[in-house]
Amino acid sequence: MTAPEAEWTLAEHEHGVEVRTVAESTGSPVRETLTVATARGESGLTTVTVEGEVDMLTAPMLSSVVDEELDRGCDRMLIDLRPVTFLGSSGLTALIAMARRCAADQIQLRLVADGPSVLRPLEITGLATAFTTVTDPRDAW
Repeated sequence: MTAPEAEWTLAEHEHGVEVRTVAESTGSPVRETLTVATARGESGLTTVTVEGEVDMLTAPMLSSVVDEELDRGCDRMLIDLRPVTFLGSSGLTALIAMARRCAADQIQLRLVADGPSVLRPLEITGLATAFTTVTDPRDAW
């Protein structure tokens, strides 16, 4: 089974923050299932804030945004998953790929998560120990 077609819409670009929203193809009752905002700091920190559902449709788009940010270069990446309402197996697979890429590129990766929609899938799959996860972004480093 393949993922339904989806496309990104760049909704806003101000103060160094890019906000992108993924929407399903025409005819779908779901219009906006994932929003990703990226911000680059002067200290080599890139923050990616994810809001919505990370599933078969949206995980590839999230991976694409993270890859773009890693290609632009950074020393540290913070992925804020607190606004995520659903993290499916495709989302977990995407997080693993991000962690591998960061490790290969010697980039420090931290996840911010504080609710069951993200923490529970990480715990159930045994992936909680594979990531450095904090509940507050100020505690990441």
